[in-house]
Amino acid sequence: MKKKISPKALVNFYRSYRSIIHIVIFYFALSVLLASCHKKAPPHVAPSYPVQITQATTQDTPIFIEALGHVQSITSINIYSRIEGELTGVFFQQGQEVKKGELLFTIDPKPYQAALKQAQGALEQTLANLALSEEKVKRYRMLASDEYYSQIDYETLQSDMAANTALMKENQGQVDSANINLDYCWIYAPIDGMTGILQIDYGNLVCVNCNSPLITLNQMAPIFVTFNIPEFQLPRIQKASQGKTLKIQAAYEDFKSGEIFEGDLYMLNNSVNAQTGMIALRGIFENKQRELWPGQFIRNRLILYTMKDAVIIPYTAVQITQTGPIVFTVKEDMTVEQRTIKLGQRMDDQVIVLDGVKGGEKIVLEGQINLFTGSKVHVPGKAK
Repeated sequence: MKKKISPKALVNFYRSYRSIIHIVIFYFALSVLLASCHKKAPPHVAPSYPVQITQATTQDTPIFIEALGHVQSITSINIYSRIEGELTGVFFQQGQEVKKGELLFTIDPKPYQAALKQAQGALEQTLANLALSEEKVKRYRMLASDEYYSQIDYETLQSDMAANTALMKENQGQVDSANINLDYCWIYAPIDGMTGILQIDYGNLVCVNCNSPLITLNQMAPIFVTFNIPEFQLPRIQKASQGKTLKIQAAYEDFKSGEIFEGDLYMLNNSVNAQTGMIALRGIFENKQRELWPGQFIRNRLILYTMKDAVIIPYTAVQITQTGPIVFTVKEDMTVEQRTIKLGQRMDDQVIVLDGVKGGEKIVLEGQINLFTGSKVHVPGKAK
C-alpha cells in the first residue's frame, strides 16, 4: 500500500523549495554584479566630423578695381529738319545701321526750288542794272574830268553803280540762301551709326526747331563705357598706367559665367567730383558684334596688374572670427588645423590668400562649425 502524504507535509515541502530558489537567484545576481564591476570600460573613440574638402590652387590672377558703369555712344546725333515742309521720303528701316552720307529723308523741295528761281531772277535783273551803271560811269568819267559833264550828275552815276553793286551782293546772298534751303530738303547721315525709332511718319509736316528730332543716330562701334571710382583709388591707377594702356573687362551680370568683353582705358576725367569724391573713367571697346548698347548698365573691371602664382581658395571656406579670417587645413591623417589667414582680392566666389595657406594644401570647404585644431574629419561617401 502506498503511504499517504498529509497536506501539512506538502505545505512544508513547498516553503522549503521556494527558499532554495530565492537563495539561488540571489547568488546568481550577486555573481553577475561582481563580474561587471571587474570588467574594463571600452576605450573612448574621438568623433569624426563629416566635411567637404577642396584644394588651394595657384594661378596668375589679375588685380583689378570693379565698378558699375554705363555704355555711351562716342557720337550720338539727333537729326532735326532745318527747314519746314512735307516729309516726302524715308529711306531706311528703323533700327538699321547706315553709312555716313546715305540719304535718310527728303522734304518736298518744290517751294524751295521756286524761291531759288525767284532769287536768281532778282540777281539777274540787278546784274543788268549794274552793268548799265558801270558803263555810264566809264563813259562820263572823261567828260566830267574835262568839265563837259556836271560833277553832281557824275557822282549820281557813281552812286547808282554802288547801289547796284550792293544790291547784287544782296541778291547773290538770297540765291545762296535759297540754294542752302533747297539742299536741306535732302537729309543725309552725318556718321556711321544705327538709327532709332522714327518720331515723325512719312507725309507729315516737319518744322524748324521742333521739340523732338526726326530720329536719333548712335555710333555703335567703337563705343564708350563710362564708370566712376572713389578718389582714393586714383594713385593706384596713375601708378599702374605709367607707360602702358590699362585693360578693362566688362560683363552684363557676373564675370564667372557670363560673356566678358575686353577694351582699353581711354581716359581719366580731369577732375574729381568734389560733391561725391568720385572720378569718372572712360573705356573704349571695339564692339564689332554690337554686344554693348548705348545706355546699358554694365559691370567693369579695370585691370591694374597680374599677380603671379596667387593662392586661390573658395570664399565659402573662410570663417570670419573676432581675431580675423580663418580656415581649417586638412592633414594626411585626416585631422584639421585652424589657420589665421590674410585675404586679398575677392573674385566672385573665390578669394586670394596672401598669407596662411600654400598652394596644394587641402582645406575644409563645408562643415567647419564643430571643428577645432586636432579634430578628426571624413568625407561622406569615402572610407574613413
